[in-house]
Amino acid sequence: MIRPMRQAGFTLLELLIAITLLGLILVLLFGGLRLGVRSWDAAQASVDTMNTVRAVEGFLRREMGRAYPYRWKSGAGQRMAFLGERDKLSFVAPLPSRIGAGGLYLMSVTVEDDGNGKHIVWKHLPVSVQMQDFSALEEVSGMALASTELRDVEEAWLSYFGQEKDGAEPRWMDRWEHASRLPQLIRVQVRLRGGEEWPEFVVAPMLASAVAP
Repeated sequence: MIRPMRQAGFTLLELLIAITLLGLILVLLFGGLRLGVRSWDAAQASVDTMNTVRAVEGFLRREMGRAYPYRWKSGAGQRMAFLGERDKLSFVAPLPSRIGAGGLYLMSVTVEDDGNGKHIVWKHLPVSVQMQDFSALEEVSGMALASTELRDVEEAWLSYFGQEKDGAEPRWMDRWEHASRLPQLIRVQVRLRGGEEWPEFVVAPMLASAVAP
């Protein structure tokens, strides 16, 4: 008697085990893919942040390094047009021709809060002989140098190195308002909202040593 041949195949239990194993493998692969994408995004964000930091630092170095020993033409004593504070710097410098028409401009670098966070803001305005201080800059619209690319700035510190008065030893100070002398060095430190800090950098105004005490 010839027996009928049994049809080869998988049992229901074998199919369930295979599907379960395939699901686990897919979950592991998807988790690894997500981790890889997140790592890539974090690395790219870090690179973008550092590129922005370098760009902002380069801009500030150029402009602050070109600080000019300009004196107010009006008012008694013709004081030096330079005011350094802990969170704001106001000075006079030539504006690069690629940005404007050239010549001397009032400039300021400050930390401002627009309601959504603090940002490093740069302002500039052509110098007029009628000006006696930096108050005209308050009405000028600023350009945010560090905002979304660097998240929000929590605080910025500026300090100034030089002689507080004639004959004194040079030292770092949180404020500079000397009547006839620019600081020898300007130090910039920035902390972001997440607690991260920029590498601090120091700028030497090119014409500081040329100013008579």
